[in-house]
Amino acid sequence: MRDPRIENIAGALSLAIADELLRAAESRAPEAGSAAAALTLLGHVPGLPIERLRRALGLSHPGAVRLVDRLQADGLVARQPSERDRRAVALVLTPEGEKACAAILAARQGTLARALAALSPEERAVFGRLAEKMLRAALQSEEHAYTVCRLCDPGACTDCPVDAELEARG
Repeated sequence: MRDPRIENIAGALSLAIADELLRAAESRAPEAGSAAAALTLLGHVPGLPIERLRRALGLSHPGAVRLVDRLQADGLVARQPSERDRRAVALVLTPEGEKACAAILAARQGTLARALAALSPEERAVFGRLAEKMLRAALQSEEHAYTVCRLCDPGACTDCPVDAELEARG
């Protein structure tokens, strides 16, 4: 049964947390916009081709190339030949890019910790189970997973519900 009030509150909460999370992540990135997500996604999936990065960030191909050019000029990202496809370019973080990625993830984690601090440990456990269930249901495809997890900390999620859902779907 639908409950418009709960739906409305969930929407407002989602936006409040997402807005703060994006502000915190972008405050640690070299520029506003997609840079924070690009760095964290490359930290999560080293060697990602520019086409997959482009799709995950919702950018045009020229927009993704310009973003990677700027990140490379800042010394944060390097282009390497892809091990899978010699025609493609693999994107990897430089040591400076890894530091920037860690700072972005720390800012993100702080935002989420503050948001969850309103809950007791028992409430956090229940919320975690419900959020995982909702996340798994929201997942559309493997490509969508890159978008959903673009600011995720892979070290914090050793039993990733997104990966589990993708495996369950085959």
